[in-house]
Amino acid sequence: MKKFFKLEKGAWFEFALATLLLIVNVILTLKLPYYSKHKAYYDSAPYIVVLIASYLIYAPRLFLTKKKSANDIAVVLYSFFILWEVSYKVGWVHNDLLIPSPEGLFHVFVEKGPEISKDVWGSIQLLFWGFLLAVVFGTFLGLLAGWVPRVREVLLPISNVITLIPPLMFSAYMIMILSTFRQAAIAVIFFAVFWPTFQGMVMRVGQIDPQITQAARTMGVGTIGMMRKVIFPYCLPGIITGISKSLRGAFMCLAGAEMLGVNLGIGFFIEKYKSFADYRCVLAGIVTVGVITTLIDLAVNKLKKTLIRWEG
Repeated sequence: MKKFFKLEKGAWFEFALATLLLIVNVILTLKLPYYSKHKAYYDSAPYIVVLIASYLIYAPRLFLTKKKSANDIAVVLYSFFILWEVSYKVGWVHNDLLIPSPEGLFHVFVEKGPEISKDVWGSIQLLFWGFLLAVVFGTFLGLLAGWVPRVREVLLPISNVITLIPPLMFSAYMIMILSTFRQAAIAVIFFAVFWPTFQGMVMRVGQIDPQITQAARTMGVGTIGMMRKVIFPYCLPGIITGISKSLRGAFMCLAGAEMLGVNLGIGFFIEKYKSFADYRCVLAGIVTVGVITTLIDLAVNKLKKTLIRWEG
């Protein structure tokens, strides 16, 4: 237990500063009156819950990891929220439409909670199928092209051309040839992930030490066995690392794909409320995307550490 609470002197100071900033933030939220010309007032409870929840994530992480960056992030985050709160309450920011109060932003998750949950689930479904198909086919084809020169000489030049085309430019054509908008959206995500995955796999196969493959040949390993037992395990750390990067690219296309006509998804949520000029909901949608991408990135990194214990 003593080891858990052991921090450097400077880290204790920053922890105390972050805690003080949190307390100041809560007090200002509850006690500081609104600027008289503001027309929108919201319950502060959701915002305070977010502040406290972030602190309950930050504090254990600091004591578990002992990383100074946890303190730095907390201090910057709470300082930003204090500046935002004060700027809105005293009237430095007085445009309720474009820049809502922190209370107004986080109250969206109470008002629109079921709708946001439904749209997030819709986005995850689209992302799952488009991403899964792209990673599976991209990895398999990249493995084949990386090992077989003739296949590589055909496919690699094609991929070099296609990767220069933004995936959303295929959307109009996808809508025409596929039966539903949902399938078109999945296809756009597929194109966003497939070609980078394919090229990354080809590059990783090319980086294999020739002595490894020569030793496998000496033991009588054939082409299929070479790809399955030697090359694929060798490339697995890079594949999982590439998944995290590919997910970022997929999310960049996700909102655009959902705007093709799919009536479900966080991109649809943002676009819908943008058309209503409800920028509280637009910002809430953007925050939601940030949270989802962060959670997925953390999950992928955890998966990498679990599956690839021999690396580094």
